[in-house]
Amino acid sequence: MSRVKIREGQKGFYDQHGNKKSALLEEGQSLKIKRVKADQYICSVVNPSPLCKAYGGYEGMLVVAYEEHLEIKDE
Repeated sequence: MSRVKIREGQKGFYDQHGNKKSALLEEGQSLKIKRVKADQYICSVVNPSPLCKAYGGYEGMLVVAYEEHLEIKDE
């Protein structure tokens, strides 16, 4: 699937898919698209930053992001 990054200016908390938890994702954070549903992307976190980990993120965590928050690049 495609790799994406959090777009510049879109740092914030993203909801975990299927759970009421969230994680802080910073500009440039790498994600891997697992599933697309309209303008929603279910993505797994790739190589989370220390700040992301400090605020609940972890490797492989599934988060919900919207197209306007992502910089999409096909592999």
